[in-house]
Amino acid sequence: MKKYDFIIAGGGMAGLSLAYYLNNSPLRDKSILILDREIKNQNDRTWCFWERGRSNPFEQIMCRCWETVAFNGPGLSKNLDMGGYYYKMMRGLDFYDFVRSNLQQNPNITFKQATVERIKDTPEGGFVITSDEPYLGNYVFDSTTALKLNLAQNHNLLQHFKGWVVETPQARFDPDVPMMMDFGIDQGGDCRFMYVLPFNSKKALVEYTLFNEALLEQGVYDAALKKYFENDLKIIDYQVSETEYGVIPMSDEAVERFVGKHVVKIGMSGGATKASTGYTFLRSQRDLQTMVKNLAEKGSPVVETPWLARRFKLYDSILLNVLENKRFPAAGVFAQLYKHNPPAQVFKFLDEDTTIAEEIRIFLTLPIGVFLKAAFAVLWRKL
Repeated sequence: MKKYDFIIAGGGMAGLSLAYYLNNSPLRDKSILILDREIKNQNDRTWCFWERGRSNPFEQIMCRCWETVAFNGPGLSKNLDMGGYYYKMMRGLDFYDFVRSNLQQNPNITFKQATVERIKDTPEGGFVITSDEPYLGNYVFDSTTALKLNLAQNHNLLQHFKGWVVETPQARFDPDVPMMMDFGIDQGGDCRFMYVLPFNSKKALVEYTLFNEALLEQGVYDAALKKYFENDLKIIDYQVSETEYGVIPMSDEAVERFVGKHVVKIGMSGGATKASTGYTFLRSQRDLQTMVKNLAEKGSPVVETPWLARRFKLYDSILLNVLENKRFPAAGVFAQLYKHNPPAQVFKFLDEDTTIAEEIRIFLTLPIGVFLKAAFAVLWRKL
């Protein structure tokens, strides 16, 4: 049984990103094995996120990048100037092709198509059992293990969505201004919104997104999309060229990222998803870059979270409590955030880059009584 320096279990966004950063670091001569059950040769997802500036490592393969976004919610319908931030869109297939092309130039990197069945930390290293044979690595980075949710002590919602890439014979979309959140649809008693991301004036990704506890039948997503095209976009003549569907856990469950001495969970499995928004891509990139830096400089991938930075997990839990218990309409929460704060400040807060003073000013623009009740409920639940 060959032993590798690094085994990456899961060749999706997190796994390939980690391999890319290793390959472009002083550790590029180490032996790396990438395991995945699928060949990433289809556009299975689209990542969208906001980021300050244009210096992302994958900037050259961004599908679109906008400085202005539209928002539509209770009492607020306007275009938002992002104030130095950019809303970026990247297609999964572009990412897979770009990273694999980079990695295939390194003979120390091996790809294996196999299903990961079990990962175990042992005194000799991380032990990986797959559908074809076992492997051993000095470090195993795991993005395949599902989160174990404790429903009694934590808040666990789902962000689930279905989107269509559509093409129209006439120009029907504004390619310069995507709709980031449109709450002007039936909320169904929880949090539901549409977003429209134009590739050009005749082609766009239109997606129906929900934050709640239960998934829908596929036909229900389709019916909501059709209704939105007819009633809101006023588009009847269109062709659906691609479909995407996904589910992201919005959970404040504590994740054990560093399992023993040789196994590390990364990406969604490692808790990289922000519980209150479901955004994962950019948080994973920052986390993985820090891991590789620590490996190169200290010989260990362990990333320490400063004590004060943990306050953002409390904020996430409070918002999840508001949503889970329907204390205040979600559409109203987001509308008040963008109505009473500069958009750039909201993005900075959601990126966990704000100071405590800045956060207090943001909190004062929200229904303070509702959020205080949620805060007390969260603390009581945790205790």
